[in-house]
This record gives sequence, structure tokens and C-alpha cells, in this order.
Amino acid sequence: MTLPVRRRLTALTLLLLLGLAGPLFSQEEAVEGLTDSIDAFLEGALRININARIVDPGLNETVWTMDLTRVTIGGRSVRVRLDGANIVVVADFTPYWENEEDLLLVAQGQTWITDDRERGKTTYRTSFTTLPIRLGEPIIFLPLGSDSDLDTGHIGQLNIELEIYVERYQS
Repeated sequence: MTLPVRRRLTALTLLLLLGLAGPLFSQEEAVEGLTDSIDAFLEGALRININARIVDPGLNETVWTMDLTRVTIGGRSVRVRLDGANIVVVADFTPYWENEEDLLLVAQGQTWITDDRERGKTTYRTSFTTLPIRLGEPIIFLPLGSDSDLDTGHIGQLNIELEIYVERYQS
């Protein structure tokens, strides 16, 4: 091979190697960017802890309870669904960041109550409230309202309470 041909091959080989090294470097940058994005996402993630309970107000006694924990981010709702013999409760909780320690929690509730004494008539109720809260501060959400107890017809009056507290997610 002549010297100019060898130089061309060397230059071509060098260009090919640089061309291959470029995409590898940008893939490494992409992985680093993705890692940073995941870290930022987890830094803003929240854990919503919910204690759902049915209370007999006459006896001031809890007759049923259930604990749930869900992970979400600001602006994304968490749904809780409770199915009973004659009632369905669906509650959505959406946290919005106000600052580093304070949130605005939007609570929406829907209930369907079927009364067997009235030929299966179903009553639909909704509730909506916006609550300013601090991280870790417990709040009570009453999907049936504060003075509305559920008349089961069999057991007597019952009320549904959802105790919620929100904290930072920690993996």
C-alpha cells in the first residue's frame, strides 16, 4: 500500500471509531439523565396511609377496620373502594404540594346505599372537600358526612371514617 492509501485507511478507521464512541457516550449520558429523573421523581413521591373504619356511634365502638398504604406523586389521585352488603364507597384522595411541608389534599367521595326495606332502592351521595394539611398530620374524612349515619336496618346506625395521613415516600 502506498502512503496516501494507508493514511486514508487510518483516517477512515479513526472516524469510524469516533463515530462508534459518540453513541456510547450519549447512551451513558441518557442513563445518567434517567437516573437523575428517577431520583427527582422519588424525592417528590408521597405515601398515603389510610385507616378505613366503620364506627357504631351509639356504642362509640369500631366494628370494622382496614389499613391501606399507597404511593403517589403530587397531582395524582389514590382511590379507595369499600364494598359492603348494601353499600359501596369510593373515595379519591389527590395531594398537591403547597411548599416543602404543606399539602392541599382534595378528597372526593361517592356512596351508593341500597335499602332492602324499600325494594332495593339505591341512594347515591357525593362529597367533596379540600383540606390544607402538613406532612404526617392525620385528618378524618367522612364520606357520608359528619352528621349522617348509615341506617343498616339490621345492626342499627353506623358511620364510615377514613383517617388519612400523608408522608414523604422513602424507599
